[in-house]
Amino acid sequence: MPQSAPASIALPWWRWPLALLLGMLLGAGSLNYSADGRINALLVWLLWAGVPLLGSLLAMLWLLRPGRPWLLRISGKPLYWQPDRTQQWWLLSQLNWLWCWFGLGIALVFLLLLLLSDLAFGWSSTLLPDQHLLSQWLQWLSYPWHSIWPAAVPDEQLLAQSRFARIEQQQLLLAQTSGWWPFLLMSLLCYNLLPRVVLALFCQWQSRRQPAGLRVQPAAGPAGNIAAGVAPALAEPEPAPLQQQGLSDWQQARLVHWQLPSTDSALVLGSADWQQDDEAWQRLLATKPAQILWRVAASRSPVAELSDWMAQARRQGIAQALWPQSDSSTEPKRHLASWQAFARQQQLAWIKETE
Repeated sequence: MPQSAPASIALPWWRWPLALLLGMLLGAGSLNYSADGRINALLVWLLWAGVPLLGSLLAMLWLLRPGRPWLLRISGKPLYWQPDRTQQWWLLSQLNWLWCWFGLGIALVFLLLLLLSDLAFGWSSTLLPDQHLLSQWLQWLSYPWHSIWPAAVPDEQLLAQSRFARIEQQQLLLAQTSGWWPFLLMSLLCYNLLPRVVLALFCQWQSRRQPAGLRVQPAAGPAGNIAAGVAPALAEPEPAPLQQQGLSDWQQARLVHWQLPSTDSALVLGSADWQQDDEAWQRLLATKPAQILWRVAASRSPVAELSDWMAQARRQGIAQALWPQSDSSTEPKRHLASWQAFARQQQLAWIKETE
């Protein structure tokens, strides 16, 4: 089930019924008959299972380097606010739970229409003139449930009876084309709902297992804001004032570029594989530098990996400064304000670009 939200992130309650309603609308729209009484089973599978499965795979890649989820746009947070690692994982779990509600809406409409109407499916394809090739693909897609529900595996007989060209020639076969519904239902469960439930539970587990140093501190607020039976809410610590310094004070600092082109004198992070970057960062910390000067692209947003490395250096007593590099796409009120808030939160000195 969806996890309760940290006090510092307020998401509207209507996100759950809205996701359910949108799923129901998509399900109803996908099952609308055309003028000749056909429902293209292949198109329904693409909308209900194919595209959602691709989205789940992309979401798994996103988990390797989570950023700022779009869900923050309805959270009331300013553009320059950056979630910590715990909040990021919680927000990602909410996104996946929203998709689960969306898929549940599709399933509810499908079951309701199966009960109240007689759905007849067919198929046609310009690129697949041979039904034997399609049969092999469907056998492969049905492998997760082929031993549990054999009727949910389309066979060549069903393909032959439900092809649109064959239906036009033999209208009596229309009654036999409803055999597609078990396959579509199992595809919806296995390729749409199940991956998102797994991703949501994984993100929720990650948000709960973050080290104590990455968790936000309890926020002071009315007791009425704390739900009964729920642990005290968490909120981000109050950031320190911005400390502006000149570049001349950091001439002896070790220069680190974040997501910027490499130079001979700078360590570059944020552009290669995370494991390679972490190994390079650990080698830098082993040299015990007195100062680290972070050169960042002002038009990009701070991410959790960067704050983790800064926290490691801060625990070792290393002084750090942030030096933004602006370009034509940099918006001072948005991008620079985001980095300034990040510098205050991480207790970094701020180097003016004109210095």
